[in-house]
Amino acid sequence: MAKKNSQKDTSGVVFDTRSKMAMSQGGTTDRMKEKISAVRAVVPNKSNNEIVLVLQHFENCVDRTVQAFIE
Repeated sequence: MAKKNSQKDTSGVVFDTRSKMAMSQGGTTDRMKEKISAVRAVVPNKSNNEIVLVLQHFENCVDRTVQAFIE
């Protein structure tokens, strides 16, 4: 009989079905919306999905996300 591994998911990302956004664990919807708004203030022509993906790539750092879009 195979032994089941009961490892905890440590990916750090959860999918919020209410807002339909992938978020890092421990983050709240309001905090993520604030970050999206901050990025959108500088880069208004990007979609929420694009902004969320880049935010996640840069570990939810607004400054690095904005810099990535500008470059």
